[in-house]
Amino acid sequence: MKIGFLLPRSVLYPSIAFDMLDGLKAGLKTQGISDAQIVSANIGLGAKNDEIYNRCEQLLIDGADIILAYINPLSAEFIHPLFQNSGSLLLVLDSGYHFPSDLNKLSHAIYLSLQGNLCCRSIARAAVEEGHTRFAYTCSFYDAGYRSGFSFVNSLADRGGSIVYNHVTPLKKADFSLAPLSDFLKSRQADAVIASFCGDMTEDFLREGLKLDIFRSHPVFGSPFMGEETWLGKIPYPGNDWVCAVPWSTGLDNPENRHFVDTMEQIRPGKANVFSLLAWEASLLVGMAEKSGLPPEKALGVLEGAVLQTPRGSVYVHADTHIAEAPVYHATVIAGEAGHCRHGAVHEAAHTAEEREKLYGEIATLNAPANAWLNAYACLDS
Repeated sequence: MKIGFLLPRSVLYPSIAFDMLDGLKAGLKTQGISDAQIVSANIGLGAKNDEIYNRCEQLLIDGADIILAYINPLSAEFIHPLFQNSGSLLLVLDSGYHFPSDLNKLSHAIYLSLQGNLCCRSIARAAVEEGHTRFAYTCSFYDAGYRSGFSFVNSLADRGGSIVYNHVTPLKKADFSLAPLSDFLKSRQADAVIASFCGDMTEDFLREGLKLDIFRSHPVFGSPFMGEETWLGKIPYPGNDWVCAVPWSTGLDNPENRHFVDTMEQIRPGKANVFSLLAWEASLLVGMAEKSGLPPEKALGVLEGAVLQTPRGSVYVHADTHIAEAPVYHATVIAGEAGHCRHGAVHEAAHTAEEREKLYGEIATLNAPANAWLNAYACLDS
């Protein structure tokens, strides 16, 4: 079997391509698949559909049976005709911060997502269920270009909550300031804070939030990449615990996760992360297709409706949408070693199926044009 892999780059996660490749290779090895040929191609930030198309076309011409790609759903839709015409299979690895154009399944593609928007809906629901109704929303200029804010707002509104203040941090890092947010919070017009940041922008938020006592004065509920452990373990604890929804945690207590973490950490400390996780899960689908003995186009029938036991729990490949559905978790962020942050208690979120259906409903009815960053989250240049 020949596997193509379209890999991005990111200054926030400079090892992203290596982590994904290592996750795929380790996952295949665990299944006893040692003869797969893996050929990779760089797609930059994953923002240029024509470039992605050309890289993908060349891999297919060179004989790839299955292609993995860390791209947004709209890019997947753009390149999908290549797979229909070649009879090959596309596995889309995605952050979940974009929306597809609709929920009509791509006949030759399957989505494996970190479910970013679903996580946002889930933590917003939890915030209201804790008794908060009036929220200040803060996010980076970068995060403002994705769908996290949309998901937060709708989930809050479903339960009588609302955003009473919006704060977007400046584009330039040197201009970063939470002073406007802090000033508003002092007016006591908000019960809690909803936040969406990633990478060093999370660090900026937590450091400045500590200085301004934001975490002491108001409960903070964060987006999933704020809880990403690679960065979180390098960021000083902001003075009080806070909560975020995450797709996965190194501390999940199941056999598949223990094996995954042990395997990846033997390669290099920090290798067990959300990116190697996605590729590891993709390897399970590749393994199923390979062991079926069928050509990729027909092996797709084996993958539809499949239930995978993965490090984040049971993942179900929905036959009607080709979207893999996974659990969501809520993590309390506490003080760890050397005064940095880490995941404390992690528990599976309740009502995930209900929130997923609401999210699907929003995608299905979102007909109005909307601007968004095109690059794969969180693939960013300096």
